Amino acid sequence: MNASLSIGPYDAPGAPKVVDLRPWDARGPAAANSVMRILQTALPGIVIEHVGSTSVPGCEGKGILDLMLLVPVGRLNEVRAIVDGIGFQPQSGGIKHSENRPMREGSFRFDGSVFRLHVHLVPEGSAETDMLRKFRDRLTANPELVALYVEQKRRLVDAQISDRSTYTRGKKAFIDSVLKLEK
Repeated sequence: MNASLSIGPYDAPGAPKVVDLRPWDARGPAAANSVMRILQTALPGIVIEHVGSTSVPGCEGKGILDLMLLVPVGRLNEVRAIVDGIGFQPQSGGIKHSENRPMREGSFRFDGSVFRLHVHLVPEGSAETDMLRKFRDRLTANPELVALYVEQKRRLVDAQISDRSTYTRGKKAFIDSVLKLEK
């Protein structure tokens, strides 16, 4: 598969700002791996994982590739500068993350499509790291949970939620319930 190696703008100029629900794209994991290779080349030894809906087979979502980049203690400024230097941009919307735990955005052309990207710079060993992994892994292991999660997302989209922050808050109770499940 042909992949361009440049990080583009998060949204195309003039693109509508809507929250939509797209079918799971089987190319997402390969696209995420391509982006992770770019990041790992620039940040050797840094752990990067694909998280979020696009990492869970069959999970409908916004189609954004969420990557968790684990930042070692004392290296945030260096890592953030390198990620920015690759072409990622500061967060443009949604629930804003602080610059002490930033999220960067971009896009990536892969196999004829443009995938939007969220790169979460998460402190290595943090509770958030465990939460992101646990949620991804529990969904991956349980198709019934995936169906319930998609149902919750569909309710939000059907309610014409167009704000990223409101959409994210609308998923919180479901995410919390999955994290509280006994394995």
